[in-house]
Amino acid sequence: MHTAEELTGRDFEYRSGGEVVARETVMPAVTPADRVGVVMGAGTDGLGAGNFVLSCITAFYDHLRATTGEFFEYPDYYTFQVTAEPADYGMLDIYPDHKNVSVEPDDEQLLRAISDRAITVLLVPDVPPTTPAVEDITRRSVARWIEDCYVYAADGRPADAEFAIGQPREPAEDWYETTANSVAAGMDTLPSFGPHEDRIVQHFRHISPEAALSRLPTAEDRAATSA
Repeated sequence: MHTAEELTGRDFEYRSGGEVVARETVMPAVTPADRVGVVMGAGTDGLGAGNFVLSCITAFYDHLRATTGEFFEYPDYYTFQVTAEPADYGMLDIYPDHKNVSVEPDDEQLLRAISDRAITVLLVPDVPPTTPAVEDITRRSVARWIEDCYVYAADGRPADAEFAIGQPREPAEDWYETTANSVAAGMDTLPSFGPHEDRIVQHFRHISPEAALSRLPTAEDRAATSA
């Protein structure tokens, strides 16, 4: 819950078409009932969605501050990592660690994991679309919960991005580095996530649930990376 003490909604900047816009123009409203999920191949890929996650977490805490005063809570946010060695996203307040879910590289198992946790906002990597091999009942269950879906990229720059989220480089960059180092392989260097020395900027694209479910990093050639 450390992010509640170090970030507020004022730390984030949202841009669309080169213009600064209000958060609600490009992102869903966040309530304590919402459940955000980030799908990734390699455990470090999800750092490319870090600004989105922290924006949602900050909105969650801002809501609690405005409605309940004192609190000790974590949002029900999850990572779904198609790897046997999941990264720990606790520094992004995805906590406790059971919320970092290791999933076999199988469409059906991945979507069951997403459905079982009633995810309402889903982020998927910028990979070529395929036709997922899933049972119809699983597809329907996922579709019943999901309200908004977005594409992200491990380097923060998906194709055909529609909007950008920026935030101060510190302390977020330290949190990203700690997350990357939570897996044995780690990362040689973090992507710069934008040209600005003092800010991290990542880009995203809003897509339909159907399009999101076609971008699962579960095929063998995707399991190692979603780049």
